[in-house]
Amino acid sequence: MLFLSEGWMQAFKAELNSDVGWSEASKYFSARVSFKGDKAIGTIDVRDGVIVSAIASAHPLGADITITGPDREWDRISSGETDWFQGMSPGLGELAIEGDAVCALRNVKTMWLALSAMRRIGRSEKQYKDFSPPPKPSGRPTTGHYIEVDGIRTYYEEAGEGYPIICFHAACQDTLMYRHVLDGLSDEFRVISVDAPAHAKSLEPEGGEFKSLTSHCAFNEKLIAKLGLDRPVLIGCSMSGNQVLELGSRNPDGYAAIISSEGADYTPTVSQFLLDMLLINGQQVLEGWSQSLTGYRTPPDRAREVVWQIRKTNPEVMRGDLTGYAGFDRRGEVGKIKSPVLLLRGDADWLVSQQQVEDTQGRIPGSEISVLAGTGHYPMIENPFEFNEAVRSFLHSKGIGKTAATFD
Repeated sequence: MLFLSEGWMQAFKAELNSDVGWSEASKYFSARVSFKGDKAIGTIDVRDGVIVSAIASAHPLGADITITGPDREWDRISSGETDWFQGMSPGLGELAIEGDAVCALRNVKTMWLALSAMRRIGRSEKQYKDFSPPPKPSGRPTTGHYIEVDGIRTYYEEAGEGYPIICFHAACQDTLMYRHVLDGLSDEFRVISVDAPAHAKSLEPEGGEFKSLTSHCAFNEKLIAKLGLDRPVLIGCSMSGNQVLELGSRNPDGYAAIISSEGADYTPTVSQFLLDMLLINGQQVLEGWSQSLTGYRTPPDRAREVVWQIRKTNPEVMRGDLTGYAGFDRRGEVGKIKSPVLLLRGDADWLVSQQQVEDTQGRIPGSEISVLAGTGHYPMIENPFEFNEAVRSFLHSKGIGKTAATFD
């Protein structure tokens, strides 16, 4: 069926009205929504979560919200190559909102699920079953501790003995992000995971949540010193995948190795409008955002955990974290890093592209890239076994840890 044709619009109406998840998300949503390509336009009229009409034209009374994009972008939406969140991201998609953009973001789950349903029109979705392997715990216990750093009561967890690895979490998350790393690498390393200030069990700074990654880096340097760690291995993901690159440039030979997961030296991919909307509807925005960024080899239980973990953060911290991420640019500084660097990404992560990672590699002499197939933006949750083995292999290649991993 031709996209936005009369037949397609009627099939779209039937698909959404039969979609329990969309109906629940849209229960109190009433608006006319148009979808506009290069020439064609289609409009649905939604009343309390039910599409009462779908037409292959503009509505005589106009639309409250119009989603616009070139035909090539709608082709990507319809094929499942992209979705609402990628399509709306600066530099990554070509969708735009006309009309009441605030209403669209207040009801972002309705918008996201509607565009996701487009890929099902005229085709059946295949169920992927070849999931990534389960985690392989070492059996070493994890213990929790508090330490005061720069006047902030800070929580961290650790497991195992041996060469120290300290893990910094992604935006809107906490130590729980690294539970499988603590479990999996503690057979030969002392693995530490930290709640950043204002996250989970760590108190917020006196001036409120940090809004720059440089503030996080300055704090983490004091934390590393307070813990008495001498040239530890650094692991970061996303927001902290960027942070560990900045830490390395601030102290070029100060770390035994740096693993930047889903990180890059330049990440201007979050709009100011989205940052502002996090204060209004952050939980729903991040619910869809995290699902969109999860890879196809991630089994359902771990995919649910990704969403559950990221939604626990309060809106002010969400915006602070992603403000720092969106403003990050260390292209002129990462070349100072002398520590061995591994840039690790999942190939299903649309937020941090292979090109961004390769560009970053080109600015860090001797750095390496490792890619996890079918894995998204949260590899240590989605695909913990392969993530841990990639880290382990890299550290062994640099003479860190045991010469060969053993498990009981």
